Amino acid sequence: MGQAQTSYQPLPLFMASIRSFIRLERSNGIPLYRQISQGLREAILSGELPEGTRLPPERTLARELGVNRTTVMNAYNDLSAEGLIEGHVGRGTLVKRGSFRPEEDYFDQTTPSWLLGLAANEDSLIGRDTRAVSELTSLKAGEEIISLAQGTPSADMLPADLIQSIMADSSLEAQRSALGYCPVDGLLSLRRQIAARMRTRGVSVDVQNILILSGSTQGLGLLGRFLLSPGDEVVVEVPTYLGAIQMFRALGARIIGIPTDSEGMRVDLLEAILARRQPRFIYTLPTFQNPTGVVMSVERRRRLLQLARRYQVPIVEDDAYGEIYFGEEPSRPLKSLDTYGNVLYLSTYSKMLAPGLRVAWLAAPEPVIERMGLYKQTFDLNTNALGQWIIAELIRRDLLDGHLSRARQCYQHKLNLMLEAIETYWPSGGRVYPPTGGMHLWCRLPHGMRARHLLREAAHERVAFVSGDLFHVDGGGQHYIRLSFASPEEAHISEGIRRIGVAMRRLLARRTHSEDQDLPIEHLPVV
Repeated sequence: MGQAQTSYQPLPLFMASIRSFIRLERSNGIPLYRQISQGLREAILSGELPEGTRLPPERTLARELGVNRTTVMNAYNDLSAEGLIEGHVGRGTLVKRGSFRPEEDYFDQTTPSWLLGLAANEDSLIGRDTRAVSELTSLKAGEEIISLAQGTPSADMLPADLIQSIMADSSLEAQRSALGYCPVDGLLSLRRQIAARMRTRGVSVDVQNILILSGSTQGLGLLGRFLLSPGDEVVVEVPTYLGAIQMFRALGARIIGIPTDSEGMRVDLLEAILARRQPRFIYTLPTFQNPTGVVMSVERRRRLLQLARRYQVPIVEDDAYGEIYFGEEPSRPLKSLDTYGNVLYLSTYSKMLAPGLRVAWLAAPEPVIERMGLYKQTFDLNTNALGQWIIAELIRRDLLDGHLSRARQCYQHKLNLMLEAIETYWPSGGRVYPPTGGMHLWCRLPHGMRARHLLREAAHERVAFVSGDLFHVDGGGQHYIRLSFASPEEAHISEGIRRIGVAMRRLLARRTHSEDQDLPIEHLPVV
């Protein structure tokens, strides 16, 4: 088949036709970019904007409609993600081949009106990047795609052999018990073992201070619902864990970002915020922070606790990676320094063992645990009893520490492979921030390169990673990416980094020829 002919019209005439497709209503509650994308979508699917039609540059259409360029960019992103338009160097943004469908096929008359109405509110409820997380969690290495996006244990480090041996060596009665219900607070034997392990890490807790959760994300949700009302403020690090950003926004919170550096959160900037505002809590990942891998210094940990006590603001400590360290053991949990009960501590076995076990925990003062347990049962009556029993058996049989030791060696080796490949295949001018634990490598791109541009180019090389702007609440991170080294196979690490290097060099070579091109930034291409 030959290439579709690009459709050109005189710009004034074409802009008049574009305006006929897009009718902006600024008071109807629907985001403007949604109204723009919907108007263009209907025109494309009805055939009024035929295949090969060149759409106006973002700046031109923004000026014509009286909106920001970002608004048009977001509309084009939506259409690109749906496969309706695509950007071409030197040709602009074109309606894509195969976009036209007869109107009767497009408009599904069986869709209830209440469901169609949800689209107008979904961005304010869940955030525009929620689908990106869904795509990341569903993306698997295969079909020639190499994913450096997922921060999960590698397949060969999932403890299937240990679980098999536990099942084989356990009585039928024990296995049947593990398949039943357990208390809302969690399996008592596991809570005791967690409390004992935390005491070895300097945290003074006992069984009454432990609540078992179905993953740490559930813990964030429960704490958020427990502590927040719509419009309340939450302090987070910048950058920070994307899942937390989405959870707090979904709960209607206003997020205040505090910058980080090589020693963690800038607590010197935090004090001014606490003095002027009344945030409901401070959310921090002080050990192997996601995405940067930074460990907060002991001095800042102490200062953070002092500020929290002075201004009576609780701290939510998220410690998913604290036991995945390379070399010397890092600082003990922030909660180990907490003598006033201000730190609500979350951790999970998803990174240490396997995400499919769905077991995490909250460590907090007893009154908080009691209230959270009552609150939890309205959402989740029973955390995975089988997963709890398996983990309790792993700890009881002294198998967890051996597994963690092997995992640390494996992930440190994979990190070194990634760093060596970056040195070999990437152009100079960027910067990497090697962590001393965790699963992620934070990178600044060379020569002012934008992460979203690189994502688009890397999609052609069949490699995926995460754009840094997703971890920011302040519009930053556009020149950063996060690479996860734990999950991919060793061969895929080197090959994936090589492919990213190819995409980088192609972008840099193209820049000299198209500095003034006004091409759209496409949707995160991870599937």
